[in-house]
Amino acid sequence: MSSNPSQKPNILQILVDDMGYGDLGAFNGGLSHTPRLDSLLAESTCLSQHYVASPVCNPSRASLLTGRYPQRTGSIDTLEWRGLERLALRETTIADVLQAGGYKTGLIGKWHLGSFDPRYHPRARGFEETVCFRGGMHDYYDWRLEYDNTIRRSDGRYLTDVFAEEAVQFLERHHSEPFYLHLAFNAPHTPLQAPVQAVQSFLDKHCFTQAVSTLYGMISVLDNAVGTVLDRLESLGLAENTLVLFSSDNGPQFGGIEEECLTRFNCNLNGSKCLVYEGGVRVPMLIRWPAGLEGQRTVHDAVHFCDWFPTLLAAAGIDMPANLKIDGLDILPFLQQRVGHS
Repeated sequence: MSSNPSQKPNILQILVDDMGYGDLGAFNGGLSHTPRLDSLLAESTCLSQHYVASPVCNPSRASLLTGRYPQRTGSIDTLEWRGLERLALRETTIADVLQAGGYKTGLIGKWHLGSFDPRYHPRARGFEETVCFRGGMHDYYDWRLEYDNTIRRSDGRYLTDVFAEEAVQFLERHHSEPFYLHLAFNAPHTPLQAPVQAVQSFLDKHCFTQAVSTLYGMISVLDNAVGTVLDRLESLGLAENTLVLFSSDNGPQFGGIEEECLTRFNCNLNGSKCLVYEGGVRVPMLIRWPAGLEGQRTVHDAVHFCDWFPTLLAAAGIDMPANLKIDGLDILPFLQQRVGHS
């Protein structure tokens, strides 16, 4: 660890959708296939008691971006057709603050904090560059994405791969300046769609339902996509001073009948998405920052989604705006003190 306080770290915040502890191969005995995420886990500080702010999507995402509990942010339910997912216009996002502090900011992937009104578009919430869909779920092949203020429709590529390729291009554009990239993959959220070859290896094991086989196939593609982005980070010489975070917005979706059943191993945590038991709100968090944080360890103390707003600002050397009332705590000193680890 050789932190240079005069050099702002880049921040790559990778958020996936409906993925639990048990979906990582390193935690499930190889049921799934996640070699790149397992490698990232081995290099990182892993938080074993990491909690989201809600067992469903957008309220949790609102807290991650504002450092405030969901009920304060206006984003209280997933019903975008009623406007209940909107992040209130009074709220300040971490992208707002980082942009004001000299960072280039980008959002690639799922937004779900304002689907229809342009005032709620991520470009109006601190993100200078966006490639996104703004609803809660999206087709992986027949996609429609907003490139800043321009609409582009599917060219046949799988959506997870599209997001990875756009992330690589963002890194290439901004490799010489500090950046904050919020890379929000929608995998493995429904609809259950994956390339045939990615699914077949799980079907051939004859121990998973069609739904779980497809979902594990989606995670395999996701794993490769994360690897693609991390490889480009490395080849650009940015890995040392880039703070990489990998987490999920809530626990895994379970349920369904017969071959449509998604219930699967989740490290014996009780509950799943939509429930406030551990399985619904306790999710993986991997943190890799070679220049500023020791890796190859597990921290067992409790950390909350709201904590990342002040923590990332502290890592960036940017003061918290005096007018903000947040619920999270800066845990960077705690992480750097090597307490509660193994």
